[in-house]
Amino acid sequence: MFSETNLKLQGEVGEYKLKSENGSEVTRVFCLTCGSSIFGKNSDMQGYVAISLGTLDNSSSFEPEVIIFARNQKPWDIMDKAITSFIKQPNWHPEDK
Repeated sequence: MFSETNLKLQGEVGEYKLKSENGSEVTRVFCLTCGSSIFGKNSDMQGYVAISLGTLDNSSSFEPEVIIFARNQKPWDIMDKAITSFIKQPNWHPEDK
C-alpha cells in the first residue's frame, strides 16, 4: 500500500466500484487498453492505494509487511509466518505497522 499523494498516473484508466463484505466501497482501477489491474482503493482506507506489483518495473526491493485475505491463500503460496496476517479485511492502516 502506498500513499495516494505519491501516485501520478499518465493516460486514461477505467474504474470498477463495488461494495465489500464490510460495507466499504472498493474501487479497482485498470488499463483501458489491455484491462490489466493497476491499483485498488478502499473507502475505509482514505489516502492509500494498493498498487499491483506487476505494474512496477522492478518490485524485488519490496518486502511484505502484512497479509490481508489470508483465507484465500493457496497451499503453494508460502509466506513468512512472522508477517502479520489477517483472514479478511482488517481495521488496519499502513501506519499501524
